[in-house]
Amino acid sequence: MRVKYKELMDKLGVGYDLESYGTCPWSHYDPESGVTCSAEVRRDGGVDEIEAEIQIMYDDPPEGRPSMEQIALIRGKAVTGDEWDIVMLTIRGAPFGEDIYNWQEKSCYFFCAVIDELRQEIMPDIDDLIDREFHSRERFADQHGGGGGKSPKIKAGQLLDVKKGSGF
Repeated sequence: MRVKYKELMDKLGVGYDLESYGTCPWSHYDPESGVTCSAEVRRDGGVDEIEAEIQIMYDDPPEGRPSMEQIALIRGKAVTGDEWDIVMLTIRGAPFGEDIYNWQEKSCYFFCAVIDELRQEIMPDIDDLIDREFHSRERFADQHGGGGGKSPKIKAGQLLDVKKGSGF
């Protein structure tokens, strides 16, 4: 996936360059269920590593669950010069995605899907987002963002209607 640092920050929904020890957090609390979902992108002090993390915290945890669960951890590293890559993904504490085509890019899509819901003050359905961002796209040859087909062939003269002498 190797991309420039700014592009990686965009792919993770940050939108600007994080400085050394910088963080970009999102959070939503649902008072009815007593559940908080938070997501954060942070940069280390050595400025060659980033982490993106999603956590769920319970006011009253369900039986058999801790009060805080780490849902996802994405680790990115500078690999050469200004090129960065996603080097690790864990979901619920277990390595994830390495058997999935383009898992690095899809981990960014998943993270952004979660923060999109947090921004809308919606409690994300993690399992649904995992299925949507990692598995449903396999059916569509990994064409994120839709589109397809041939690009239309249009001559510049057709747009300006040069033959008739008119412009805009």
